[in-house]
Amino acid sequence: MALKPCKSCKHTVDTSAKTCPNCGVANPGVSTGSAIGGLIFLVIIIAIVVSMCSGGESDKADDKKTKVDEAACRKDLQCAGDKYGIAASIYCKDPVSRLAKYTSRWTDGTFETKFSHFRWLNQEQGTLTFIGDKIEFQNGFGAFQRHTYECDFNPVNNQVLDVRARPGQL
Repeated sequence: MALKPCKSCKHTVDTSAKTCPNCGVANPGVSTGSAIGGLIFLVIIIAIVVSMCSGGESDKADDKKTKVDEAACRKDLQCAGDKYGIAASIYCKDPVSRLAKYTSRWTDGTFETKFSHFRWLNQEQGTLTFIGDKIEFQNGFGAFQRHTYECDFNPVNNQVLDVRARPGQL
């Protein structure tokens, strides 16, 4: 509890008081100088945020660089596989699950990918085949058997081209 003289009547008041108990003025513990200082501080913070968020010529250069990097990534198998693996996991999950005659269950962990391998399906078109073994299909007796699956994926439009599965693991 800090005490300060009221800016109007000079009666001693708490700095957190909303009104002066003596004269009734609003914010009696806040002087004009500290209010202006706070306002200047706020304007500086807003200016910094705006300058960080505003685009300029450097953003255009970054966009060009990103497009060049993306084109180069589409020609490099490791880069393309790493970049589009998560999208393939999302889009291929249901089509692979539907391959089961009865039911299926995924055995991958929360932060584990569904695909551990990938290869080119067609390098010129930029399509990939993602391969994994994190699913089990139920057989007619109720037992679950691990399967290896493949998903042909087009990352340009996130399209699943084909899926296949066979018993076994990688």
